[in-house]
Amino acid sequence: MSPWIAVPFAYGDATLNRMSHPLHGARPLDTRAGFPEAAAQISARWSEVADRGIIAAVEQNPELRDRVGELGLRHLLRDAEVVLQKLCESVGAGSVGPLKNFTEHATATWRRRRISMDDVTDLYEGLRVAVAATITGEAAAFADAVLKEGIAVLKWHRRLGGDTRKRNRILKAIYKGA
Repeated sequence: MSPWIAVPFAYGDATLNRMSHPLHGARPLDTRAGFPEAAAQISARWSEVADRGIIAAVEQNPELRDRVGELGLRHLLRDAEVVLQKLCESVGAGSVGPLKNFTEHATATWRRRRISMDDVTDLYEGLRVAVAATITGEAAAFADAVLKEGIAVLKWHRRLGGDTRKRNRILKAIYKGA
């Protein structure tokens, strides 16, 4: 099939680029457009990278282990595996979209499980350290930028009501009117 489609027009023939049907949404991302080799490296060692990410997150914030407990760390490890899968999609396609969209939609799940956005931000920061140790070059810089975009989404959701982070007692008393 030709990439150009001739469409009869009122004033003659016009040639248009082939495009998906508007009801089907945007075209799928090209998984070979970005850094597919780096994405393959991450996905081949996803278990090690996820483990290193959790360890780095706990080293960065030692209160994380006490706050979420052993079961919470297991849940965060499972979440890290999914985040790495979306990171591989983003790095392979050269687009921030997959990880950013996942982070946007997963915040509701994390809130339902009573995990603060600060704890998930610590997880993303730990994954930044782990991924930087796994891949190098432009792909590492791009992966770092993608994870920073995810952190920006988490920080935006952090400011919304309902986040389980500790708040300042004085400000809480002022807002309460006590």
